[in-house]
Amino acid sequence: MVIDRKERYKLGRKTAWISLFGNIFLAAFKLAVGFLGTSAAMIADGVHSLSDVISTIVIMVSLKVSSRPADEEHPYGHGKAEAIGAKLVALMLMGAGVFLGWEGIGKIVAGDVPVPGKIALWGVLISLVVKEALFRYVYKIGKEISSKALITDAWHHRSDAFSSLAALVGIGGALLGWSFLDPLAAVVVAGFILKVGWQLVSRAVDELMDAVPDLDLQDRLEEIARKSRDVIGVENLRLRTNGPYYFVDLQLIVKKGLSAYSAHEIAARVKQELLEEDERIQDVLIHVDPEEIKEDSQNH
Repeated sequence: MVIDRKERYKLGRKTAWISLFGNIFLAAFKLAVGFLGTSAAMIADGVHSLSDVISTIVIMVSLKVSSRPADEEHPYGHGKAEAIGAKLVALMLMGAGVFLGWEGIGKIVAGDVPVPGKIALWGVLISLVVKEALFRYVYKIGKEISSKALITDAWHHRSDAFSSLAALVGIGGALLGWSFLDPLAAVVVAGFILKVGWQLVSRAVDELMDAVPDLDLQDRLEEIARKSRDVIGVENLRLRTNGPYYFVDLQLIVKKGLSAYSAHEIAARVKQELLEEDERIQDVLIHVDPEEIKEDSQNH
C-alpha cells in the first residue's frame, strides 16, 4: 500500500529517530564495555554502531528531501533522494567492514591479544537483542512505506546484529582460552558487512540508472495495454522507479483513420487502466501513433 506523502514522511521520520537514538545508545554502550572488558571485537562492534549513527542521519535527510512535491526543476519529484541516501549508507557500511577487517587482521598478526573480561560477554548479549529488535522494527516500517532508504538502514541494523553475534563467539572463545578468536571474529564480520554493503549499493545504483524494478509488472502492463480496445500494438514500454513510486512510458499503435480526439480517448483509457493495475504507479506517459505511420516506418 502506498500511503499519503505527508504521512509517509511522518512515519519514516519517527522510525529514523528511533533508529538514531538506538544507535547512539548502542555505540556508547559497546565502546564503554569494550574498553572496560579489553575486547577488540566489542570495540570494533562499537565503531560499527557509530557508523550506524551517521547512516541514520543520512537516511533522515534523504527522507526529508524525498517528501518534497514535484517542482519546475524536478518534475518527477524528489524520490531518488532515497536511492542516493541508500547508496551513501551502503558505502559507509562497506567502509566499516574494511575498518573492522583491517583492525582484526592487525591484532592477529601482532599476536598480543588480551583476554576480554566477562563484562564484554554480557554487553554483547544485550547488544545482540537490541540490534535484532531495531532491525525488525525498521524493516517492517520500511516495507510498509516502500522506503528503500529505511530498508537499507534496517539491513545495517541486521549486519550489526551479526557483528555482535560474531563478537559473542569471539569473546566466548577467548574466555575459554583461545584469545585469537576475539580479533578473528571482527575479520569474519567484516566479510559479511562488505558483502551486504555491496548488495545494497548495487540496488541503489540500479534505481539511479533507471533499471527495471519489476519485470513481471512491466510485462503485465504491456499485456493490459495491448488488449485494450482499438489498440493494434504496444512498443517501447518502460517502467522505472522514483522513490516508492513507478513511472511508465509507452508507445501505442492504434487503428487507421481514427481522429485525434478518438486517439486521445484511447490513450486516456489505457492510462487509467494502467494506473488502476498498481497503486505504486504515479504517472503514465503515452505516445500515440496511427497504424499507417507504423506501416510507413517499416517500409522505410
